[in-house]
Amino acid sequence: MSRLKNLYTYLIKNCRGEIDEWHEAYQAMTRDVAAVREELVAGKSLQEIPTYRNTSLKDESDPWKEFAKRLLFDRSNGISSRGQSVLSLENFGHFIAEQDFVNALASLIKEPSRGNFDQFNEAWETARIKHGGNRNPLLINRTLAACRQDVSSTANTEYFDTVYSWLVCEGLLPAHTNANADWFDRNVQLMTFLHDAFADDLREEKTDQHLLSIFVWYLYENIYNPFSLKKQVIKYGAPGTGKTFTARQVTRLQFDIWSDKYNLTYLRPSYEQCSAVVQFHPSFGYEDFIEGLRPTLSQSGQSRLTLHNGIFKEFCRRAGLWEVEVCKIPEKGPELAKNWGYLTVGQLKPYIGHQLKDRSWESIRFLPDSERISDVTPPFFFIIDEINRAELSRVLGELMYCMEYRGVGGAISTQYASLNDATTALIVTTNGAFKFFIPHNVYIIGTMNTIDRSVESFDLALRRRFRWERINPDIAALRYHLKQRDAQPGNASRPWVGLADDLESLNKRIRETDILGGDYEIGHAYLMNLRYSPALTRTELRKKIWDDSIRPLLEEYLRGSGREETLIPEFQKVFGIRE
Repeated sequence: MSRLKNLYTYLIKNCRGEIDEWHEAYQAMTRDVAAVREELVAGKSLQEIPTYRNTSLKDESDPWKEFAKRLLFDRSNGISSRGQSVLSLENFGHFIAEQDFVNALASLIKEPSRGNFDQFNEAWETARIKHGGNRNPLLINRTLAACRQDVSSTANTEYFDTVYSWLVCEGLLPAHTNANADWFDRNVQLMTFLHDAFADDLREEKTDQHLLSIFVWYLYENIYNPFSLKKQVIKYGAPGTGKTFTARQVTRLQFDIWSDKYNLTYLRPSYEQCSAVVQFHPSFGYEDFIEGLRPTLSQSGQSRLTLHNGIFKEFCRRAGLWEVEVCKIPEKGPELAKNWGYLTVGQLKPYIGHQLKDRSWESIRFLPDSERISDVTPPFFFIIDEINRAELSRVLGELMYCMEYRGVGGAISTQYASLNDATTALIVTTNGAFKFFIPHNVYIIGTMNTIDRSVESFDLALRRRFRWERINPDIAALRYHLKQRDAQPGNASRPWVGLADDLESLNKRIRETDILGGDYEIGHAYLMNLRYSPALTRTELRKKIWDDSIRPLLEEYLRGSGREETLIPEFQKVFGIRE
């Protein structure tokens, strides 16, 4: 059970900023549904205006239609997004005009039982066939999730099954007693299990049912096969969006998940031992990254050039210890190492204590035979800040090949191979050649600002070796951070949370500006951890942030465009400053 709670800490408690808006929207939607339920139980119908008197829709001219739209149609309704499910606006109108459909929905809201859920499914299918719509199980499932708290918001059946199967395989959840249990049954089982597991936290209000439901979704996003994606990632976006911070946060999360799962006695490295951060710059070269000649003084005081490993090569030497040791097993070692992705603990047990003598193997010996060695060995994360500021072809050299072909099978001779020896090389082949490879457990995360002109340093061959993830300004995280600040003693009279709305308005205008666009948005980090006096009002603080951080940045963006004099005052006004 402790492992499940650790996962909750990693995925929910440590990420409240990014889920706060979802949590509030989720609560708001279920409150409205609960208020409607009370009126239905009292004898009112869904189409009556008084049914919505205690909801957020009470001032709508047609609250029934707006309620149905949020519940059934909207892209995101506080419970979940609709994903790839599409219900046309025309069919939505047809559906809510069908009295049998409305009656089935009302019954589901009043009593979200299995029987009423099945009837709602049937009513949806009847309406769909009649009006030529598509099947939308996700929309049906998320409607149920709005009506009862023991069904998670993971309405996509495939995604939920992924999480459910993972939890069962990991021994964190017992399999359902009914082998034919479907999404509904397994969902109720899982959420009931979570409610029991977190009973103390629920009672002490350290969590709630909505957060436990969100937890299921975050398990899907982060736990299932977390290291299976491309092992080279570029996080890109506007300045101040927290790309490097996000890289460190995500890699620490994934490391903690690995460490929590494989709590091995002799194999317990720290995140700091398994991670490194380097910032590229124009003078950074191959000699700094891989290897190169550096002057050293001998004991007699004579200067000479000797080979020194660069930061990445030394990092790979630490990460590749397990692959190298397996490769050294007489006769069978090279073949076993080349099959690293499929190699199991059972295949290596005959060699542990003999050819595999490192103490860490003693912990691995007691794992199930079916465990893959690539999962058991610790992940290593190499973060490259400002990756596009260096001359990449010079820095990376032959690593282009190693990125494509990982492990011993992709071992190559480096530019200084003839000067290597056993103390500098990663691996020595059977014919005595000194070679280098990127181990399977090394994950490379680069960050870059898209406004930098050096983006062009990424040619197509290099681009296709990375997975690209855009990082946008996170207004939700900023709003949560400012709310936390405002809640502190003495700050309530001078709230700053409205700055999040100011930044959102400014970025919207920047995106719409023809010569700028999304790459030039202002990152939320410019408004985080502010060092100004807490006695400042929002108006006073907004002016200082504008003068100190935002205006100089926008002036730099617009330099030479000829439009500084018109756009800067316009941006200033949109940000909320009136002069």
